[in-house]
Amino acid sequence: MRFYRSIATRHRFLRLFLSGLTAVMLLSCSADDQSPDYSQSQTEGITFFDVGAETVFSDALRDRLRKNLGPDAITYRSTIDLEFNARGFLQRQFPILHDLNQRLNTPAGERVEHDTVKLMYRYAVKENLPFRYVELVFSNITGKPLFIQVRSRDLSDIIRTLEEKYGSPQAIDQPADEGRFFFWSDRQDVLLVSIIPTWRGDKEYQLVIYYVDNLEKLVAVEEKERRQEESRRTGEKIF
Repeated sequence: MRFYRSIATRHRFLRLFLSGLTAVMLLSCSADDQSPDYSQSQTEGITFFDVGAETVFSDALRDRLRKNLGPDAITYRSTIDLEFNARGFLQRQFPILHDLNQRLNTPAGERVEHDTVKLMYRYAVKENLPFRYVELVFSNITGKPLFIQVRSRDLSDIIRTLEEKYGSPQAIDQPADEGRFFFWSDRQDVLLVSIIPTWRGDKEYQLVIYYVDNLEKLVAVEEKERRQEESRRTGEKIF
């Protein structure tokens, strides 16, 4: 059965963001008197605004994210491209993610749509957040998140705070002129960050959380469905 369709100062920003983003350990969440008590995080592992690997998509979750990130756009079927920054990066650094990306797409590069729920946010700056774009993609089969990506021109305060609280991330060996790449991991899940210098002289930050187990489950379901469809077609040809 297919699942459900359906921070103005720097310190204030930091408190709100840290309520949502966790790497390896949990972060406390702030809440006003009218909201549920998020003083203790509801999820474990790597999270973003309390969305973690075991979170299930719902109207209530969507409403809460809108309160934090501003208006959203939603689509129910979409393509999936797990590649990070540039082609070949995952193949060199994270072969498991590369393999999943290959299995979610075709060698010829044809458009492949998946049974997903995608939430997109382009106005988080109006909520005093530094994000240019935020995207959360959930499986529409299990309701659980597959990956989350954030693009920004400044996440330096967030990264410093994560390092202070959880230790240094693991650096990824890349040529210095290509920028800095590093990650935190928790079980199978990965939080990847890149800081790339731009032609303007500033920096472009990209952050992606991959929920590997959830991605593997989606791939398994889709491959099973393809085998069943191929078997059905073979039967039709014979009889």
